[in-house]
Amino acid sequence: MSNSSGPQSILFFTSSSARTGSEVLLFSLLTGLDRDTVTPYVYSFKKGELLAELPGDIPYYLPYSKEKKWWKRVWRSVLKGLNIDPVVYQLRALQRSVKAAIWYVNTIVVDERVLTLGQQLGVRIVTHFHELSNAYRFIRKDHLKLILRHSEVCIGCSNIVCEKIRDMGHENVLLQYSFIDESAIDQQLENGEISREELGISPEVFVWVISGTVTYEKGLDYLPQILTALERENCCILWLGRINEDGLYHYVQSVVQKRWPGKVIFTGELKERYYQFIKLGDGLLMPSREDSFSLVMLEAAYLGKPIVSFNSGGVNEFVNEARGIVVDSWNATDLAEGMKKVMARRLNNDSISHDFEFTKWKQLVHFHNLIRTIGPAQI
Repeated sequence: MSNSSGPQSILFFTSSSARTGSEVLLFSLLTGLDRDTVTPYVYSFKKGELLAELPGDIPYYLPYSKEKKWWKRVWRSVLKGLNIDPVVYQLRALQRSVKAAIWYVNTIVVDERVLTLGQQLGVRIVTHFHELSNAYRFIRKDHLKLILRHSEVCIGCSNIVCEKIRDMGHENVLLQYSFIDESAIDQQLENGEISREELGISPEVFVWVISGTVTYEKGLDYLPQILTALERENCCILWLGRINEDGLYHYVQSVVQKRWPGKVIFTGELKERYYQFIKLGDGLLMPSREDSFSLVMLEAAYLGKPIVSFNSGGVNEFVNEARGIVVDSWNATDLAEGMKKVMARRLNNDSISHDFEFTKWKQLVHFHNLIRTIGPAQI
């Protein structure tokens, strides 16, 4: 462990700065960093909406191709004409300028040039894994091997994520649980609430909330089986998240509309009223096939909502008897039975948990200690 008392200069790399779980978590970290511990810089491969929410004293950089300044796009064309990789050229220049002690790579999908160049420059690389093994399918085998080879430290967002990293042979793995920004939740709820009447839902109906992009990975195909098992239950499902207009969505939507009209409402992507929708619900349903440590389960628990989930990963580290039910099978009927138990017990206390462990300011203490542990010197 380092004894250095000065702040660490860290260049944070992210793929899109869009409003996804891993990106939101990074930006929650950035907005709360202690400047006596970290001097932050950000490089984003896309100009996502979250960049506008960065504190004004955190500089951010984009590839020349994403810049508005015309001369940077022209310079990119010149570099390509000289057979020089514009991103590599830019990152070399950026490192000379900021002299970052650490390149902090957020998620495994960040451009692999960051890993190879960081290694060439002798920069210490830290990679934050937000993914379980199913997500490894979306990067090349050699990309994953580069991460493991060139990352001095790998950080996992849950114990099961850390376990997968160690399974691949990495010996320096640290845990930083995902967390929520409770102030953002509180502020949105102070701005108002959504009424059941607004959505055409009766007061006696038990409302289950599912959150996430409407996809197979999130369990979209389970809906007909779940609804079949809940035929006699007075409940409905709100699915909050971006809709993929693909064939699977068309199939499920068609079946649901025909057999259970009004039982499922797909809201589409939400931002300003997202937490208001979760607050409206009576429980959170997680039919996902894999979740490393879902932010929505933390949000739901913070708002006093019981959770029913398949044993899809990090949920098993969080949900206990007081918070809900984790189903060990991958049978939709078993999931529905868990939902029935929760509806019968009415676990929802509809109150905010003020002693909640997985909030931004409590977890930032852990993150700052983690950064100090990594330190500027060799571990």
